[in-house]
Amino acid sequence: MKLVITTKTKLTTKPISTSFKKLTLYEIDTAAQLEQESSKNPWSKKQLSESISNPNNVCYMLEVKSKIIGFIIAMPSVDTADILNLAVHKDFKRKGYGSSLIEHLSMNLKKRHIKTLFLEVRQGNFAAIALYLSLGFEEISIRKNYYAKNSNQLSVKEDGIIMRLEISTL
Repeated sequence: MKLVITTKTKLTTKPISTSFKKLTLYEIDTAAQLEQESSKNPWSKKQLSESISNPNNVCYMLEVKSKIIGFIIAMPSVDTADILNLAVHKDFKRKGYGSSLIEHLSMNLKKRHIKTLFLEVRQGNFAAIALYLSLGFEEISIRKNYYAKNSNQLSVKEDGIIMRLEISTL
């Protein structure tokens, strides 16, 4: 005769150490590497550097266990802001970190009395579009043939979708 004993255990979760910090030129190499690894059409190190060093832009990085796993760069104006770039390391995608970056940015922009957040996304970036829609962004316009499809086929174009979020909805 075989005796089987089962016990019910409580599921425990271990908190993960995460933090948001200002993204500076000090982290440019890490940001550039992250951008290269996480995007099919990455910004150059020069483009990142110029955006991070622009005193008008708002730039945050997200660290998990002291490792930079994502960043967001936005350009505020009087009462609106544009997300210029958002990157999350491939091993951390679809785990809520992109949402966390946007929510952190929105919370800080709201303190500056910014009411509306805009972004533009490639029509073929389905994962990003799903993320933005889940956060309440809405499609407001299309830029026809705005992007090169990829760096190997510069003549093949892809539309850009312009999206808007009223920050007060977060």
